[in-house]
Amino acid sequence: MIISSPASIRYFFGFTGSNAIGLVTPEQCFLVTDWRYRDQSRAEVHNAEILIAYRDLFVPLKEKNALPPGIRTGFEEHHLTYYLATQIHKHFPQIKLATTDRLLVQLAVPKEPGELRAMREAAHLACMVWEEIQPYLHAGVREADLAAEIIYRGRKAGSEADAFEPLVASGPRSALPHGRSSTRRLQAGDMVIIDYGCVFEGYASDVTRTIAVGEPTAQMLEVYRAVKEAGELAYAALRPNMNAIDLDKVAREHLKAKGFGNHFNHALGHGLGLDVHMLPRLGPESNDVIPPGCVLAIEPGVYLPDLGGVRIEDDVLVTANGVEVLTPITRELICVE
Repeated sequence: MIISSPASIRYFFGFTGSNAIGLVTPEQCFLVTDWRYRDQSRAEVHNAEILIAYRDLFVPLKEKNALPPGIRTGFEEHHLTYYLATQIHKHFPQIKLATTDRLLVQLAVPKEPGELRAMREAAHLACMVWEEIQPYLHAGVREADLAAEIIYRGRKAGSEADAFEPLVASGPRSALPHGRSSTRRLQAGDMVIIDYGCVFEGYASDVTRTIAVGEPTAQMLEVYRAVKEAGELAYAALRPNMNAIDLDKVAREHLKAKGFGNHFNHALGHGLGLDVHMLPRLGPESNDVIPPGCVLAIEPGVYLPDLGGVRIEDDVLVTANGVEVLTPITRELICVE
């Protein structure tokens, strides 16, 4: 198996550098990186033979005859780049490449105790950031300045990085599910979506809250209640080993009954781990099953064009009895001046 994605490299080998491939054979494990990471790889990798490349990463494997002709070799079809594929064919033209249907990411879905410790801390850091940014939530502040404050507060709290670029979208821009923070200033009457995540020991958190600047309209209050209820229904329904599509249906049907079915246009959520978007996928076309021990980000939302949107997202651990919420930030609507 050729391992190429950064998340899989870290998961299986513990290596945090930016340039590496892994190879697992029936007899051996190899981690190949370049000379910049010679010392770092020796400090981090303890379960594989470390090979240092001075040209492309596959040369040391060729010198080791690690992939003999005719051997069937799996690869990460969602991550292998065209460049790496050409290098494989160049150095090992006679091996038989085989897709693995997300094998590695499936192995990483249930979390072990050490992973859960890191994920709890990443979630705790996100909760700390929420408390720290409260004084900055007011009319007149720019979206981009608030996003910058989130980044700063996260680093001060102990986050290694941003799980993703923080999103602050206000007023009509809050109807953009994946909009970017802009120079727009928060104004009275705005709904403001704030979406961010922290990272601890490589593991990500992902939270979203929506606030109101001043008194929201009756329509947006109705939207907020519907989204909040959709999430709570999903938490109550969630059980280990249920089909992800069925959990999505719980929230989606509620929003449909409230008249917002056409305005919930993304999946209910996704798995979390070393990547912020992992399996299982909680969407209307998902074929995934939700195993016990996985961590999910559940994020129902409604987006009304030219008016605004609401999204509320929490990270939850799937237990034998249901869920444990890792991000216990209030879901009640916060109205600021």
